Amino acid sequence: MTEYLLMGDIHLRDRPPSACTDSYLDDILDLLRHVGTVATQRQCEAIIWAGDVFDCKTPGRTSHRTLIDTIDLLHAYPCPTYVVPGNHDMQHDRLDSIATTQPLGVLLASGALNLLHGWMGPTDKLDTHGWLDPVYGVPWLQDFTDDTVHRALDLYREDPGDLDHHLVVTHAPLYPAGRELPYENYPTTAWANAMNNHGSVFYGHVHEPHGVHTAAGVVFCNPGAISRGSLHEHNLHRPIQVAAWDSATGQFTLLDIPHKPADQVFRLNHVTQTRNAQATLNQFLDTIGQASIEITSIEAVMDHVRTLKLAPRVETTILTLLKEAE
Repeated sequence: MTEYLLMGDIHLRDRPPSACTDSYLDDILDLLRHVGTVATQRQCEAIIWAGDVFDCKTPGRTSHRTLIDTIDLLHAYPCPTYVVPGNHDMQHDRLDSIATTQPLGVLLASGALNLLHGWMGPTDKLDTHGWLDPVYGVPWLQDFTDDTVHRALDLYREDPGDLDHHLVVTHAPLYPAGRELPYENYPTTAWANAMNNHGSVFYGHVHEPHGVHTAAGVVFCNPGAISRGSLHEHNLHRPIQVAAWDSATGQFTLLDIPHKPADQVFRLNHVTQTRNAQATLNQFLDTIGQASIEITSIEAVMDHVRTLKLAPRVETTILTLLKEAE
């Protein structure tokens, strides 16, 4: 049995999100250390991060200390670690920006972390099956269309080697049937078709856990984000999980990671006071005939922005500016 340990959406940042306590960064680093413990216990072949390692794209917003701590953590892992970059790991959705402006580029340059883009591992070191690893990476794309997704999976469809099971790790807006969002979604059936309806997919980008689900012959898995940066209902109650993928069976196993309870992660008293103020504001607005407005989170602002039907790149710019100002 050869297992790969998979996790998504870390969102390291020096300054905690507005709803979180001051220990936000330390808490995430502790979670990452627990991941290393699990990888040791299960004798994993590799650890794979499915994107959004850092939260802030702006150069200079991630400290030298945070980078050093992350590199030290990676060096302590019992096996190689790979990353499939997410939209928070690159500027303007351009993969080449990682090497020039992004903190992820420092981790890659240090040698502590490896880029997963296409097939994992050097092609000149084949195993007995004819391929080093059955894992294929698809970073965040500028646009998710049938054309871009098919091109991203071109080499996957060539199906090198004679292994029965293959895994695609990606950072993409994938959702189980019936749970799609109106403003972002690439159909899982279309993604499965681009894989010739064969294999498994582990995906990041979606923070709410989807578990394991199947579409058009392909098994998809998303246990949710490692980070809990936003105060949504699912972040109050969900377990923090990673997934192990067995290359011999093609099956996912969801694994719990020890973590703090929500009342130690979020500033719940502060948020309650803010929401009480929101209710008072809404009552006042009702009396003067104005629309109610939400003031409690970036997510709430973005919900309103999406109703304006702006171009996707404009929405992305607005979200980036809001996070930088937070």
